[in-house]
Amino acid sequence: MTAMAPTKNRAAGDPAVSLIEAYREQGARRAVEQILSRNVKILNHLVRRYASSSDEPYEDLLQVGYVGLMKAINGYRLDSEAKFSSYAYSMIEGEIKRHLRDTALVKRPRWARSLHAKVSDATRRLTAELGRTPLIEEVASEVNITPEGVSELMKLFCDTDVVSLDAGEDEEVDVSAIKSLRYETFSLPIEDRILLEQALDSLTELQRKVVYLFFYKDLCQTEIGKKLGLSQRKTSRTVASAVKVLKSSEALKRLV
Repeated sequence: MTAMAPTKNRAAGDPAVSLIEAYREQGARRAVEQILSRNVKILNHLVRRYASSSDEPYEDLLQVGYVGLMKAINGYRLDSEAKFSSYAYSMIEGEIKRHLRDTALVKRPRWARSLHAKVSDATRRLTAELGRTPLIEEVASEVNITPEGVSELMKLFCDTDVVSLDAGEDEEVDVSAIKSLRYETFSLPIEDRILLEQALDSLTELQRKVVYLFFYKDLCQTEIGKKLGLSQRKTSRTVASAVKVLKSSEALKRLV
């Protein structure tokens, strides 16, 4: 059996190359462990940096960093001019940034994510129809939100693809400026929907489920109990406590 010719590596003297070859050709886990060990300083440096500038736990970012490092091991070209450590640095940082971006989007309020999706869809549609980037007023009219509201929404997502903003990422968002342009039959204005969701967010997960089934699905307490595995007494107490919380909510007080 003819031995495989060694890969010519342009990053001369990089010890990671032979370890990566051993892992890819022989599945040597020991080689992976050595690569991880050699790059642990890079990993810890990046994790510490992003953990200190975000709300994400260090341990969570460390796991994300390991994913990036494994992607680097699997994706590194053995004939690359760049050393593996440089490639790994880029991959780890990219994975952490992607995680923070996705996490930030998930943490946005439900109403904001839904509205942002509408604005993004309208922008793509208008761009195709007009053959140019639409004006903020055109996007606003399409989604029935004031132009000021669209600008504030984009600040919330730090999104400059839809409109050009002078505001920096740290500028405070004025949610009260997000309002409907015109009244639509059988539909709450966006400003009232925001207030309602803010009120619902003050409930526990169980309270939200019960309120949804009771007020939105018109189920009786017995039906709700069966659906959620609760006793009728527990269901009744949960409905009562949820209504009490909603009545005391500042957001709902402004709505009614």
